[in-house]
Amino acid sequence: MAYYNKIGLLVLNDDKTAFLVCEPGNKYEDKRVTQYLMPGGQLEENSDEECLKREIKEELDCDLDEKSLEYVGEYIDVSAATPERDVMIRLYKGNLIGSPEPSSEIGALYWLGKNDIDNPKVSPIIKNKIIPDLIKKKILK
Repeated sequence: MAYYNKIGLLVLNDDKTAFLVCEPGNKYEDKRVTQYLMPGGQLEENSDEECLKREIKEELDCDLDEKSLEYVGEYIDVSAATPERDVMIRLYKGNLIGSPEPSSEIGALYWLGKNDIDNPKVSPIIKNKIIPDLIKKKILK
């Protein structure tokens, strides 16, 4: 098991060329994290779905369409906060109910596409594992 165990949500735009990421804001608990992260968070509940529901409400100020959830995969890479530790993300694709707005510890929201793989603001797990796998699985066009 990884040092950090998280559940993430993949929210694609309408033409599936980009997905939503979060930029930590001033209230983010770990000030070392400045790179883009997947919406979601640390698994604290009994289920992945409960975790996503809580985190999406907290971070994006909208609801999660639980019926739309589809498991994408599990990814492990170095942590954005602590490179000597690893992070695991179980990623689900799903839809939001409402319009996402940064809230709580999130400073801003961005849309990333496959051409953003070299953007230095992209966290290692998104750059090294998630984007390549989404392209391979033809989830991201």
